Amino acid sequence: MRWAWLLLMLLSATAAAKQQVKVGVYEFLPYAFVGEKVTGVTAEMIELMNGVQQKYEFVVVPTTAERRYKDFAEKRFDMLIFESKSWGWNKSPVAVSRAFLLGAEVYVALQQPGRDQRFFSDFKNKGMIGVLGFHYGFARFHAERDYLEKNFDIVLTQSQPKSLEALFKRRGEIAVLSRDYLNYYLKKHPKQQEQLLISDKLDQTYRHTILLRNGLKDISIRDINQLLMTMRRNETLEPLWQKYGLGNKE
Repeated sequence: MRWAWLLLMLLSATAAAKQQVKVGVYEFLPYAFVGEKVTGVTAEMIELMNGVQQKYEFVVVPTTAERRYKDFAEKRFDMLIFESKSWGWNKSPVAVSRAFLLGAEVYVALQQPGRDQRFFSDFKNKGMIGVLGFHYGFARFHAERDYLEKNFDIVLTQSQPKSLEALFKRRGEIAVLSRDYLNYYLKKHPKQQEQLLISDKLDQTYRHTILLRNGLKDISIRDINQLLMTMRRNETLEPLWQKYGLGNKE
């Protein structure tokens, strides 16, 4: 019994010694589904990151795409996964990890007679659909509602599924969606493929990285890069990419 008690104490001490790192997560399918519980690639990646080392405990802190900057400034979390510094973080005190996955945004419209790839050649007099807080190439990466509504005929939604729903309801003519989300959606709804015209032209390409607050005492971007390297070497993340159809590795 004494040995069991000592073992329990040692395990408790080990768990208590872990440094907690709060990870901000917002709705960005298929990377993150934020509801009563956060699910998706990010949540599963965090579980894997916790499983391959014993020094840190990465925990999820839900936020929104628009609110994430304020929450970060107020130190409600210190890290984001599947993020790019060019998405509004250039003036923030963040360090950037090595890239670990490639991504892209595409334009999507409804199929109509006579409509082809030329429909995406310009956006003048076309109703756009995007997600509030997201940065898009066609808007020169401005995400402010006032800027977007002043310079474009645009409907702003709360998520990519809402954007696609708005497109089907003809609230706009062109939705901007991540290629990974579109592939994920069409895998579940293959019959919808024939209703959609998907651009060959990309709105943007990006390298997914991890952003970490500068100056933290217990963890640095070097530690994050080492963790990513370990996970790459032992192929910890490969099954996760395959599960969600994320084939564009860095």
